[in-house]
Amino acid sequence: MPMLHQGVQILRTFLLGLALFGLLAGGVIGGWVAMNRFAVGSVGTPAHAGSLTNGHPEDCTNVNFQVKSRAVASRTVILQENQILRGTYEVNGGFGKVDILMRIMTPQNLLLLRGPRAENYDFSFPVTIPGQYEFVFDNRYSMFTSKAVGLYYCIDKGRRPGG
Repeated sequence: MPMLHQGVQILRTFLLGLALFGLLAGGVIGGWVAMNRFAVGSVGTPAHAGSLTNGHPEDCTNVNFQVKSRAVASRTVILQENQILRGTYEVNGGFGKVDILMRIMTPQNLLLLRGPRAENYDFSFPVTIPGQYEFVFDNRYSMFTSKAVGLYYCIDKGRRPGG
């Protein structure tokens, strides 16, 4: 009979360990799903936005969107020749290192600008080729965390200062 009692204790210990492992695994999987699938909020208007307006906030646009982990999101802007585009973005989400890679593609799908993997970045460029420019936000290196992006850009339509 003592062998049977010992076997029951081993089985109980094994089942308790298995249940604890299941709870831990479920918590890890649930955490991953929560970080990867649920909205991380929004950034709002980036802090550097005010300096970009040149006194004409009506020429500016603020866009907030989410980039899921291991994914890419893009936004397009139609620009005319001789305009100047000034912009900034801020990123929210992740743990400690909140960054994302941004690039701007020309209407011919050529790389115009590549920003560093950063939490925020300011950029500016003159438009020499009219057409549709694409802002690509790349979060493919992030295994678990989605990112919220606040993109703010202004299109200077060739006004003179004070005009």
